This record gives sequence, structure tokens and C-alpha cells, in this order.
Amino acid sequence: MSNKNANKDEQRPQKYGLKSTLAQLFATIAQSFLFIGMGMNLSMPALVIRDLYQNSNSDFSITITEASWYGSLLFMVHPFGCFLSGILQGKLGKKRCMIIANVPSIVGWALLYSAESSTFLCASTLLMGFSTGFGPGSTSSYVGEISEPRLRGSLSSLGSTATRVGTLLTYVLGSFFGWRTVAMLSAICPIVCICLIVIIPESPVWLVAKGKNDKAEKAMCWLRGWVEPEMVRHEFLELIHYNEVSGTRGSKGHVEKKKGLLAKLAEFKEPSVYRPMKLMMALFFVSNVVSLFHTRPFITKIMTNIYIVDNQNELLVILTALTGLGSIIATVSVHRVGKRVLTFTTLSVNIVMLMSLGVYIIATKDNIIEPLPSVSLTLLSCIYFIGACGISCMPWMLLIEIFPNKSRGIATSMCTALAYIILFSLTKSYLSIEIYLSLEYTMILFGCIGLIGLIYFYFSLPETENKTLLEIEEYFATN
Repeated sequence: MSNKNANKDEQRPQKYGLKSTLAQLFATIAQSFLFIGMGMNLSMPALVIRDLYQNSNSDFSITITEASWYGSLLFMVHPFGCFLSGILQGKLGKKRCMIIANVPSIVGWALLYSAESSTFLCASTLLMGFSTGFGPGSTSSYVGEISEPRLRGSLSSLGSTATRVGTLLTYVLGSFFGWRTVAMLSAICPIVCICLIVIIPESPVWLVAKGKNDKAEKAMCWLRGWVEPEMVRHEFLELIHYNEVSGTRGSKGHVEKKKGLLAKLAEFKEPSVYRPMKLMMALFFVSNVVSLFHTRPFITKIMTNIYIVDNQNELLVILTALTGLGSIIATVSVHRVGKRVLTFTTLSVNIVMLMSLGVYIIATKDNIIEPLPSVSLTLLSCIYFIGACGISCMPWMLLIEIFPNKSRGIATSMCTALAYIILFSLTKSYLSIEIYLSLEYTMILFGCIGLIGLIYFYFSLPETENKTLLEIEEYFATN
């Protein structure tokens, strides 16, 4: 009887305490500095365009065409960084890729600080775009592989929160300093990121896949609160089993055959890969549209068109703070309400807000009601805030857990690359769409896109909260 009880105790999963949560939180925060840098990279064009667009009093000025290219080039080069990251993750590991991702960003900020023409602006944003593309693929899969199921949803949303923090920090700095000084100060972020990532361990999943079981066990002990190997034995054995089931290397004696690029791309034919990929593309597209993420480089122009003329710098800070608060709410609530409820609720509210903003602009142009900046600001704030509470964070929450282990590196990077191709296309085409349809009907169009997405996600979006990575993989392979 005592032996049976001992076996049962050995099979029961270890329950970790506060130190485990703190260890995983620290590792996630360390790599989240990449997302802070991404937020700074994404928001910097708004400051530069604000100060240089047709401004004869600045060091140099840029035309509307140059502003359009500068605001969208970052998204165009981003996929190349994602693709390269997906290839190198399997060889170098997640940790090394995260360190490498910071180097082009440092050079890009230095180049922006010394820019004297639109050519230098574009060159700097190309480097930043490559950096932000190279980083998220490895960071997303890293968080999914180091975290417990009970924490995975909340930790995954920290990336979106960190992006908002970076955006907020840029706008706050832009309220006090010129864009050159902001560029110089922003270079500190990737340097800090490198210093923190050096401290955290490599992904245990990657280490086991490479047959480095001893290092994987040490990494697991670190991530579970700096405990002894006996404390993580059950989870470590499950990790080895997961690698074996997923078709990667599971022990020192079992060596996986090296796969070429074509073999890796062939994995996209498998249902467990192409089904979540299709879902993620739809989710990225709809979330960008309904949260107005692709309009951020032109937000000051939109604010002027909806009668918000005064104190635009301060309002940018407030809007960004609202998105940061929304991301925190998503982090706290996702474990309780689940991803489906959070997606449907926030998506539905943003559809109503976008439609309302379009109707409001029509009513003011037809002199049915008087234009009130407070009404415009309320609607815009709701779109930013509600979107951040769920729908705009959801793609990044799902990205870390939705792909199978053997394809996770290349799949997450490819998915991120395609997501930013979508974002580039939306950003580059926004001004043309607005000119063709006018702002009011553009907002109504975005609301209609959100409605179509709501119907699609109702039938295709599974609940992944509190599910193991193996359970999620099996769902897409069989359903």
C-alpha cells in the first residue's frame, strides 16, 4: 500500500508557489523589453512626422509621400526579420535570438538621432523594423515554453502591455523633448534588454529538443523558483514526453534528423499547423482594424479631422495610457473569463464604437448636430481602451501556444511575419482609403470588417485557457 501511495504521489503534478510565479514573471519581463522597444519603434514615426511634415522651421522637412513611406516601411521589412528568426531559433535557441534582435535596434536609434534627410529616416526605420521582426518570434515561443498553464495566458499578455508601455514612454518623452533627444534616450531600452536576457535561462523545451537534458533540468529548476531537481521531476518527465510526441529530440540517445528549410516549410501542410495559421491571420487582420492600430502613425491627422485640435500631445499620452491600462485588465482577467469571452466582448464593443464614430462624423458634416471634441475624444478613447482589453492582445496571447512544438519556431515567426505584412498593407493603404471613402465611411467599413470577424471567430476560435500545449496541439490536429 505504501508503495502504491508513493507512486501516486510521484505521478501527481508538483504545485509550485510564489517563488515559481516570480521566476517566470522575471523571465517574461526581461524579454518583454523587446516589446517595449517595439512599442517605441512603432510610435516614433508619429513624433517625427508631427515635427517634420511640411515644416519649414525644422532642420529638414518631409512630403506626404515621404511621410507615408516612413510610417509604413517598418512593417515592410519586419517579415524578413521574422523569417530569419524562425530559421535561426532551432539552431541558436530562443535566448541568443532575443539578444541578437536588440543589435539592429541600437544602430537604428543612433542613425535616427543623426538623420539629416528622409533617406536616413527610412534607413533607421528599416533597421528597427528588422529588429522588431527578429525578436517577437523567439519571445512569443519562449514565454509559451517556460510558463505553467495557469500562468501562460497572463504572462503572454505582458508582451502587449509592454508594447503599450513603450508607446506611452515615447509620447511622454516627446512631450518634453525633441524627436532627436527621444531617439537618443530610446537607445537605452535595447541595451537594458540585453543585460536582462543574459540572466534568464534558455527554454527547457529547446534544450531537451537538442538533447541537453541536464541544462534543461537546471533551467526548469530556475523557472520554477530556483528549486531542487526533485521538485520539477514530474514536469520534466512530461516535457521529455511532450518532445517525443511532438517529433523532436527527447533524450541524449535520440537524435532528431536535421531538417532543411524545405522540410520545415512542408510542415505547413499539416492540419496542426495550417489550421491555427489560418485562424491567426484572420485574428491579426481583424484586431488591427477594429483597434485602429494601423492608423497610429496618422493619429494626429485623424484627431484634427474629428475636431480634436488642442493639446494633441497630451491626449496622445492619455490614449496610450488607456491602452496600457486595458492590457493590464486583459492580463488579470483572461485567466478568469477565458479567451473566447474576452475576444467576443471587446470585439463587439469596438464594432459599436467604430460605427458610432462614423455616424457621428456624418451627423456633424450634415449639420444635424454640433461637433463636440469631447464626444470625438470619448469614442476614440473607448476604441483604444476596449481594444486593448482583449481583441488587440488576443493574437499575441494565442501565438505562444497555438502551434505544435516541432513547428513552433518557424510557425510563430512566419505568422508574425505575415501579421506585419498585413499591418504594412493596412498602414500603407489607410490614407488612400480615407481619401477615397472619407473618414466617416472608413470607420463604418472597419466596423463591418469587425462584424464579419465576430461571426467567423464564434465558430472557429477554441478556448485554450488552462489547456496544456499538447491538448491544444491535439485539438487542431483532430478538429
